[in-house]
Amino acid sequence: MERAPAVVVGLGAMGSAAALSLGRRGVETIALERFRVGHARGSSHGPTRIFRLSYPEADYVRMAQSVLPMWRDLERDAGEQLLVTTGGLDVGPLARECAEALTQCGAPHEWIDVADRFPGIAADGPALFQPDAGVSLAGRTVVAQVRLAREAGVDVREETEVIALRPREDGVAVDTTAGPIEAEVVVVTTGAWASRLLSDVPVEPHLQTVGYFLPSDPAAGWPTFIEWAEGGFAWYEVPAAGDAPGVKVAEHRPGPIVDPARGPFDPDSAAIEATVEYVRRRFPGLDPGPVAAETCLYEVTPDEHFVIDRTGPIVVGTGGSGHAFKFTPLLGEMLADLAAGRDPRVPVDRFGFARFAT
Repeated sequence: MERAPAVVVGLGAMGSAAALSLGRRGVETIALERFRVGHARGSSHGPTRIFRLSYPEADYVRMAQSVLPMWRDLERDAGEQLLVTTGGLDVGPLARECAEALTQCGAPHEWIDVADRFPGIAADGPALFQPDAGVSLAGRTVVAQVRLAREAGVDVREETEVIALRPREDGVAVDTTAGPIEAEVVVVTTGAWASRLLSDVPVEPHLQTVGYFLPSDPAAGWPTFIEWAEGGFAWYEVPAAGDAPGVKVAEHRPGPIVDPARGPFDPDSAAIEATVEYVRRRFPGLDPGPVAAETCLYEVTPDEHFVIDRTGPIVVGTGGSGHAFKFTPLLGEMLADLAAGRDPRVPVDRFGFARFAT
């Protein structure tokens, strides 16, 4: 049986970041991907994701502050831009709580008249502006992390499906379509596929539909935009960057639960219609006719907080719930710390399995 100190299963954002961190620490690591890197059956593909410091909870603000310089380090190592700073707006009932959390953490922010600074956006009343927000170039980031992991000595194997995990006293047997691997520790970052290997991880795969729209004035600057509702944020907008075909607009809501292996994966027409109506109401600076639409899978936990924890020889990183990508370099370090038997730089109490015990 083949042996390795560490095996990473799943090479989306979390998995590729964990593999890179392990490789740089000198840990002999095999990284397995069921499909090809960058595939569309998970949560990390596509051109863009929001990066933001603004959260109604100070713990997440601190995490975002911590990961920002890590993004810049990743860009330097990759030799390409992976995070585009645009500034970001928050409106709606929880924007005040976001401002309080930003104040608590010493993060710069201000209240602005949106019409004066961003005439393409029609906001109701003042909006919270945070200058560090921007756009993570999602697909490009995953590819860069995998490339850097290979350069660090990680054995990356695509089109290799993991069938089962068999914990043992001295590690875990990783059964794959190419044969078994005996590992001292395995890091499972399979996102919406997590329950196929770990039945006790409460993650549901929800299909999300997003639309892309062209600005009426191509030269106009666009910030990120979140319209919060009671209990969470409801709508968001991501400026065009990287390979994006336009400005991304979508509703953050539980989509239909799907089988990640079978789908369906086509954009939901009702979701696109609702997005068009929202664009007409909120973004007069966008042509309301979508130029593209796509889907991705959210892996949603009951409380929409991540799962970052270790049980025996198995480390788990999943449950991004639609807001994890911005933390990618930090989550990779946290997972590598757990794999090494160390306490992560960010306490994982709120992300642990224990919270599901009741």
